[in-house]
Amino acid sequence: MFQATARRSTAFAATLMAALVAPLLATPPASATTAATATTATTAAAATTPQTVLLADRPAIIGGRAATEPYSFMVSFRLAEEPDHHCGGALVAPDWVVTAAHCQGLLKPGRTRVRVGSADRDEGGVPAGVERVVVHPGFGSAQLRRGRESDIALVRLDRRVDLAPIPVAADPGPVGTPSRVLGWGMTCEDRENPECADGSRLLRELDTVRVADSRCVTLDGVAELCAGERDGRAASACNGDSGGPQIRRVGGRWELIGATSRDGDDVDDRMDGGAGCSTNPSGGPGVGIWTDVTRYRSWIDRTLGEDAPTAARGAA
Repeated sequence: MFQATARRSTAFAATLMAALVAPLLATPPASATTAATATTATTAAAATTPQTVLLADRPAIIGGRAATEPYSFMVSFRLAEEPDHHCGGALVAPDWVVTAAHCQGLLKPGRTRVRVGSADRDEGGVPAGVERVVVHPGFGSAQLRRGRESDIALVRLDRRVDLAPIPVAADPGPVGTPSRVLGWGMTCEDRENPECADGSRLLRELDTVRVADSRCVTLDGVAELCAGERDGRAASACNGDSGGPQIRRVGGRWELIGATSRDGDDVDDRMDGGAGCSTNPSGGPGVGIWTDVTRYRSWIDRTLGEDAPTAARGAA
């Protein structure tokens, strides 16, 4: 899984790793989105848990550009005691956000702060808090052994936000469908580079395209999406982008199709904490994995309640 962007204490990191890594023994992490992805000074923790699929302490989307338009649904999460941005999300109803389940260790009711609708992760938009976190029951279950992640969670805010949510698409589109990923995560591969250490303060975007499932390692082709940079460059989501939205144009408007989950290759590198988010093991352009949010529409609807079909699908 991608990790959050923030410089955290070793003790905090160890706690986070214990909470997040325990169920994740078979899947290597994505460094992005992002996409994802989720979540820093976890080098020591990673050393004691080499099988982890999470990467630690990495800063926004690698190879992307500054956001070219406002995204009213874009969400940044941060803990009060760890004030740097750590995961992204997408507002799908006035008081509900879709994010990655692997961000759950940093999503604390009453403690995690939320900023909605601002390109600046530190200012503007609408602030809110977290009231409730609902992790998909399939996350961390036996399904992992079959490659399925269910890396999705819903976060209920402590107030309704007067901003336009993004509708969940009916489907993600076939291989070759253009999409876009958004986030404040790492902007380069070098986590020792101080200019990369904390990600981007201003939102970044990257145009991507859905590629064949076979391009991604341990992909659940039923409920996950494999995507690469649109023009075939070495560019992708990375740590700090976790949970952020993957979106596509449908009928002239943006709709949500994915949530940034993890790297799609570089298995060995991810296992030892040295993954390159935007490259593959041979050094060429890499791919990433996004949870297919469209496959979880019924779960989202049930969780949000009887008004969810309208709220989650963004009826005009």
